[in-house]
Amino acid sequence: MIPSLIRKKLATEDIILCAKASYQDPEIIGLMGTFGFDGLWICLEHLRLDPARVYSLLQACALGGMDAIVRVKPANYPELISLLEAGARGIMLPRVRDLDEVREVIEAMKFPPEGRRGYDGVHADGNFGRMAPADYFADANRNTFLMVQIEEPEIIPQLNELAAMPGVDVLFVGPGDLALGLGKIGQPGHPEIQAVLRAVAAACLRHGKVAGIPCLPNEVNQYREMGFRLFNVVSGYRCMLNGLSQTQLELQKAGIQLGRNS
Repeated sequence: MIPSLIRKKLATEDIILCAKASYQDPEIIGLMGTFGFDGLWICLEHLRLDPARVYSLLQACALGGMDAIVRVKPANYPELISLLEAGARGIMLPRVRDLDEVREVIEAMKFPPEGRRGYDGVHADGNFGRMAPADYFADANRNTFLMVQIEEPEIIPQLNELAAMPGVDVLFVGPGDLALGLGKIGQPGHPEIQAVLRAVAAACLRHGKVAGIPCLPNEVNQYREMGFRLFNVVSGYRCMLNGLSQTQLELQKAGIQLGRNS
């Protein structure tokens, strides 16, 4: 099993830089991997993809030298375990409201004694059955990680307990949904939102976990000073939008208007 870059960095003081996949093309993911990101976030919360397509995206992450992080709200055990067996290193759990659902995911992700995951070692994460079971169990537990999203108001009073849970590695703030849930949409600088960010960072520091957040590249240092250490700094959509906007601007500077004549 290829060691997880992110799990390795979680144990250090290094920052962790990730990108988000917006499109279902493995070549785009491979291209993003050439820039040296630690991990790539594949969202199955807002997109429902064919399992074969998901598998190709996971393999593209591996070929690109990145950890694959899948955001999913699993409806059942097979939905979660198949992602890990296909090579996902991280699970991002969205819309968490209580600790019991986190415990269930940890039990499903980890082999005994850390959890209750079932054994079927013939897939990508077990080198297609070519690992001794004991080695496979240890490697899988060591190289998978759980990122719990902080988005719902109900989880805020439980931040300290959440950060203390074995098997939780990252508390990852979802600023958009957090602001929406707190009635502060479009106000990331609101004191109530900032107080939650500080509470997340403090809980992680207290229990040796990592605080994460999506942000622009020029915002990394300000969040780092606050205590965050994992950052999602770009998406495929943002790359496309910025590239097309720059092309449009350069054409305008050359006196050429991009558009269709009526």
